[in-house]
Amino acid sequence: MNRTIPTCWVIDHPAHFQFFAPFIRGGHEDDILVLSSRPEVQAMFRAREGHLPHRPHLWVDRPVGAEIGRFRRLILARKRIQTVRSFLREHPLVNRVVVKGASLEILAAKKEKRMERIYISDTESNHIAHRLALRGATSILLPESWRKGEATRIVTDRRVKYYPGILPELYLDIEQGNSMRNQAMSQLRESIGGMTNEESAAPIVFHRRIIGGGIHDRGEIIDYQDWIRDIPVHFIHTKESAIEATDGVWDMPIQIAMFDGVLTGSTTTAAEAVIHGMPTFLISKAERGFLDELEIRRPDLLFRWRDTLSDDFAAITRDWIDTMNESRRPFQIQKDIITFFEKELGPINKSKIE
Repeated sequence: MNRTIPTCWVIDHPAHFQFFAPFIRGGHEDDILVLSSRPEVQAMFRAREGHLPHRPHLWVDRPVGAEIGRFRRLILARKRIQTVRSFLREHPLVNRVVVKGASLEILAAKKEKRMERIYISDTESNHIAHRLALRGATSILLPESWRKGEATRIVTDRRVKYYPGILPELYLDIEQGNSMRNQAMSQLRESIGGMTNEESAAPIVFHRRIIGGGIHDRGEIIDYQDWIRDIPVHFIHTKESAIEATDGVWDMPIQIAMFDGVLTGSTTTAAEAVIHGMPTFLISKAERGFLDELEIRRPDLLFRWRDTLSDDFAAITRDWIDTMNESRRPFQIQKDIITFFEKELGPINKSKIE
């Protein structure tokens, strides 16, 4: 079957841009985009030149967040469905909708009688989205590492297909990351001026803090800021809500490879870092099948802290720092994931647009 067909790609998170961009570049000229109005997605869209072809797009609000009550959330969800339905009617050639975790567009596409409605997820705890997707998806794509004891209703559905590997394996360029590290590490150390020799020799760590706001974030985030103040590393800090409106916002999954290690509360950033072969400290109560797979494939790289108490925190921190002083061993990419998604979604174009 020719998979290059007019498609509506739904971008609800910055990681979705990274995941879908190769398919959009390799896709149909009549493709359209539905974009969540969260700041990080807006920043990536502003810096899209070279990464995305120009396509009609629609901005939609996210009906999530701790400050939004249930009634307001319902109103926003209904408004989003109606807005997307109108957008689809403006583009009658679009006969497929592809989403990752954002199931409202699945319902809109069903109401507009679009033939293919593909729901992708690697987050077992996204229960509301799963329930909505089951009402309208024609195909459901889950990782082989999915925790089968969680979200059991979706895993038993006949529409489910299981993909191998972990999603960042599809879009990360490991060789480019290694090259960037070789070029940038000496410059990084030079930029850390005014320190003693002992301080400047400390590992340089990329720290990405998440603020939350996702529907499942509240039960997963750990407040660890006070715990890391005295860790003997040099942190380069950023946070999820930072509006990085520069061309470099697209390159963050590659740029993290230049550091000695990563500390984060983000499961996506942790997965990207481990795939780059970096010692990674994930501080979060989040449980994901793809994290379990990473622990199996590279137990030497992924360090996890799931407790809200800091007892014994120093011990795992020391192990993580010791690993940063060892030679970096590359991660073996699961090539089958590319074959799987090209069959399901269409051809991939990894090259930037000139």
